[in-house]
Amino acid sequence: MRATRLLVSLAAAALLAPLGATSAIAAPGNDSPSGATIIATVPTTITQSTTDATTDALDASLNAGCGAPATNGSVWFTYTDTTGSGLVADVSASDFSAGVMIVAGDPAAGGQVVACGPGVSAARGDAGTTYYVMAFSDTPGVIGGTLKATFDAAPPAPEITATVDPRATAYKDGSLRLTGTYACSNADGYASDIEGQVVQTVGRTKITGQFFAYPLECDGAVHMWSAVATSENGLFAGGKAANVTFAIACGVLDCAFTPVEQRIQVSRNGK
Repeated sequence: MRATRLLVSLAAAALLAPLGATSAIAAPGNDSPSGATIIATVPTTITQSTTDATTDALDASLNAGCGAPATNGSVWFTYTDTTGSGLVADVSASDFSAGVMIVAGDPAAGGQVVACGPGVSAARGDAGTTYYVMAFSDTPGVIGGTLKATFDAAPPAPEITATVDPRATAYKDGSLRLTGTYACSNADGYASDIEGQVVQTVGRTKITGQFFAYPLECDGAVHMWSAVATSENGLFAGGKAANVTFAIACGVLDCAFTPVEQRIQVSRNGK
């Protein structure tokens, strides 16, 4: 009797086992470039889980030129830039530390990494360029989480103009104040500055000093700038001086650079 009951129990268990078995969890469809999610238009935002995504030898080879700490849980997107405006990929709103890599062309067929970094990357190329974008966890030991990837056209290139006033002021402590104007647009003011060098001959000594004005207001309007130059080899004094100023405005993708050369008249100030 006991043997019969045991046989019945074993048979029932065999029949029920498939119903309770746990199936393997599949990686997302865009786990490799061949299944990359197509970005038809920009701007667009895609949210997906990457906890079951994987990384492979292709990721590692692409990362050789990027240097991310890890490329865990990578997923792929693709976008064809018909206008040549460029592409910005932003994964900074994800709930894990995410990196992004942009490849021009099919990464499995000789495509080249053109941009990479934590959070945000951007690239600009010829009209018709197809980009593949890899988003990944850049933290060793963390596969991923909820990825929030936003794709948009790159902003216009930064622009900047600047002037240097022909008169400067030398103070009693030997420092020299320069002033001027600037206007910049399509740039991050905290990634932009006015910097330069002043050279003045005092007696037999050529006094050289550096100056720096930061951050800038890149709203397209004209603003004043002011900076103090100090020298390690002497004190600035009244007289003439040579000045080279560089105005630099940088956006998410590129920078604008404007040089200004001018001789200035330095006046003394007793303060």
